[in-house]
Amino acid sequence: MTNPARSGGPGTPFLHEVRVLDVTGALAGPYCTTILCDLGARVTKIEPVSGDALRARRLGPERRPIPFDLVHRGKASLAVNLKSAEGVALVRALAARSDVLVENFRAGAMEELGLGYGELKDDCPDLVYCSLSGFGQFGPMRDAKGIDLIAQAYSGLMSVTGSTDGQLAKAGFPISDVGTGMWGAIGVLAALLRARSGGGGAYLDIALADAVAAWSLWEVADYTATGVEPGPLGTAHRLAAPYQAFTCSDGATLVIGAVDRAWLSLCAVLGVDLGGDARFATEYERFVHREHLAEILQERFVAAPRDHWMALLREAGVPCGPVNGIADVVADKHFAARGLFVHDEERFGQPTIVNTPIVSDGAPRASGPAPALGRDTTTVLAELGYDQDTITAMADAGIVGVHAPAGARR
Repeated sequence: MTNPARSGGPGTPFLHEVRVLDVTGALAGPYCTTILCDLGARVTKIEPVSGDALRARRLGPERRPIPFDLVHRGKASLAVNLKSAEGVALVRALAARSDVLVENFRAGAMEELGLGYGELKDDCPDLVYCSLSGFGQFGPMRDAKGIDLIAQAYSGLMSVTGSTDGQLAKAGFPISDVGTGMWGAIGVLAALLRARSGGGGAYLDIALADAVAAWSLWEVADYTATGVEPGPLGTAHRLAAPYQAFTCSDGATLVIGAVDRAWLSLCAVLGVDLGGDARFATEYERFVHREHLAEILQERFVAAPRDHWMALLREAGVPCGPVNGIADVVADKHFAARGLFVHDEERFGQPTIVNTPIVSDGAPRASGPAPALGRDTTTVLAELGYDQDTITAMADAGIVGVHAPAGARR
């Protein structure tokens, strides 16, 4: 591990001295290492000689591997056959030179390959080893298949997501995957601090089901206080009202959160006098009678278009916002100002890149395109001391894959 003498300064990437070995697939693991990459780490992606499975998931008229490109940008690609002893030895050698290893194989698979934390820690005492899986490395559900949909259901999220008539829905974004990737990155950063202060390496066990269940703060509090299981509320809040979506005269939708002092401002903007109605006299009463309150407010909102109401509400200090579609979000001027979406196909090979949302002089964010399969195999092996003849022989034997540009002959 690189010893952190104080180096760099303002503008230096936070993780510019950190080497990450990415032995992941699907979404949760790659998203974790993408965050680290955007923060400046040098990430080497290990993938099969045949290529990561996401490379085959091609979208759009040009059939680009968009999912792969979005979560492997800025990384190096080393194509290696982990079913071969030579390939495993190669990854062990790379782990010895790395600060972090992230993997999301099924529980126990890395140990079977001889690449588990127990097999590596003696040679890599400062290594931060992060395992991401559906249900974690121990517990009754350890060996169960865990994917985003299952994690949303198992964690209780799906039971409180959807319409009030009981029609369940999963979250529109794959939040089990991306949330697990975020928890993984948080754990890695914390463990790196300890390792770099002389406390040694660490093993991190991050599970999709845990990641989502850990967000159930409101719902667990509601259940333990009342003994009644929470259910889906549509767009409404579990403890406050009015706090939900309303449709306006132009068919567009906005959301408001008019609690505390904003309640009186909302009434003034909408021109409704509810001061004498006992059902809405206090915040608690407004919550209890939230369905009746929503009906009254909806009658007013449908009298004018969304932009009309949002201008008045914002001027009055009432929290509100539009319900945007993805097309709206990608074109949004505020997000553009903050650099959240990067529209630079020449640089990234994709029309739009979704950036890591950490804005700082030490966070370079998205830095380059996803690599071609095996693009960096020769470079990485050369750094390990392999000569060109050996690399060629390993490629011929199917131990590694070496990228050859279209039309080139190896």
